[in-house]
Amino acid sequence: MPRKQQRSKPATRALHSIDTPLVVDRFSHECRGITSYQGKTLFVRNALPGERISVRLEKSYKRYDEAEAIDIADFSSDRVPPVCAHYNSCGGCDLQHLNPDRAPEIKQQLVLDQLQRFAGCAPLSLDAPITSSPTGYRRSARIGINQRQRDGALLTGFRHRQSAKLMDIKHCPVLDPRLDQLFSTLHEFLDDLSDLRHLTEVLVSLGDSGGALRFRLTRPASDPLKERLLAIAEQLQLSAWIEDNQHQLTPLSPITELSFLAKDQTRLHFLPGDFLQVNAAVNRRMIVRALEWLNPKPDQVLLDMFCGLGNFSLPLAPHLKQVIGVEGSLTMVERARQNAVRNGINNAEFYCADLSQPIKASAWFRQGQADLILLDPPRSGAAELLPQLLQLKPAKLLYIACNPAALARDAAVLLEAGYCLQRFSVLDMFPNTSHIESMALFERNT
Repeated sequence: MPRKQQRSKPATRALHSIDTPLVVDRFSHECRGITSYQGKTLFVRNALPGERISVRLEKSYKRYDEAEAIDIADFSSDRVPPVCAHYNSCGGCDLQHLNPDRAPEIKQQLVLDQLQRFAGCAPLSLDAPITSSPTGYRRSARIGINQRQRDGALLTGFRHRQSAKLMDIKHCPVLDPRLDQLFSTLHEFLDDLSDLRHLTEVLVSLGDSGGALRFRLTRPASDPLKERLLAIAEQLQLSAWIEDNQHQLTPLSPITELSFLAKDQTRLHFLPGDFLQVNAAVNRRMIVRALEWLNPKPDQVLLDMFCGLGNFSLPLAPHLKQVIGVEGSLTMVERARQNAVRNGINNAEFYCADLSQPIKASAWFRQGQADLILLDPPRSGAAELLPQLLQLKPAKLLYIACNPAALARDAAVLLEAGYCLQRFSVLDMFPNTSHIESMALFERNT
């Protein structure tokens, strides 16, 4: 049995700055600049191809080093000023120095390069990237809360870059504008409290209208704290929930309907804690493109793997004979079933299954019919699942990928099984970051 491949550990030698100007050759697949020093590859954040830079080493490995650009000359024409005052310190966005109009094209080429290198394929048709505004797009977020030990000061925000320590921020331009006052409101109602170390974070989920705040606590909240948390939510016109160590949710305010319009008349309802695509605008356009690419017929069956709350299944169901959705979370399966009822959709069935395990014994698999498959796996991809799905011999398989490396690996399996990469595009689901999502349509050769 082959050994599990492990990333090498950093070397123990002292790190230092390199004042010798280095020229950035190209992007890595993580959107870091690539250069070299004394025969060793350097991956450099905050660096763009063509720039001359001096760097500060951050980590050293046997075969490569990681660094940050600290002095830049010959600025790339693609470099822009960051839109956030916290960019140089915050661990959230990592690509605000790149022109957001150029980022989707660059990301697309990075995925195409991996497909060519690891799967030996290129798409027959290349669609324009799906994009959105680079700011104000996040409808869900995790905000850290901490009380500094030395002086009791309240910190609310995100982690420092390459650190577990929390930084206090006043505004985040990538959050939905409805959250503009979130950080100031947290301080307004919590600054004077003396013991908040058991309040660790607040998680935000927004629908098209309304939303929820989940306050995560490591011990039960006192009544005075509950009153403060409820007041925060009311000022922001959101509902309030408490989440304990076992992820059990308790509403502090009356439960309000949370929903978003997925496509046309299909409205999907959710509760705090349910998985949502973070970028509503990109999500809507992604569903439209999935319908266009799959081009389903009224006599066909669609198998939607990792279906969540029905994000793809339910908008596509009216165009098909039947939709079968499969998801590992029973909570999400129940939500998908409820959404089918709410939307008057009676040709969609949803099942709970661990898709990392063999699926041959599953009732939904034994039906033996899937003209179309939509696959939206986690970052690890679908290496174990794909060979089983291909036994159904679908005419088309639409792969929604959040990890280009996993997509390239799985594309090789599909090509070996007699499929061709028909269409491809990237989805800039997370503007201002190096995160790359894409969609690839594979069709069986006839």
